[in-house]
Amino acid sequence: MRSFLAFLIFAGLGVLYYWQKHNEAPPAAVKTVSSQPAQQTKAEAQPRPVSEHNWMKRSLDRAHDVGTNAAAQTKQSQDP
Repeated sequence: MRSFLAFLIFAGLGVLYYWQKHNEAPPAAVKTVSSQPAQQTKAEAQPRPVSEHNWMKRSLDRAHDVGTNAAAQTKQSQDP
């Protein structure tokens, strides 16, 4: 009887997981907004594909982009 109850619990969790995966909405595309029009290189003109499952890499990539933009903006504001 205990094994049957454990089987029902695992089967219910499996059905719940399956239902959740098939009913979730696709993630919206993340857009970055720049306050100044900057000259774009070929690498920046085409956005990199966003990794849906690797949230750590996505956050590191975003932090790198913000740092690069801040450095470029600081350098541009200091040029006479």
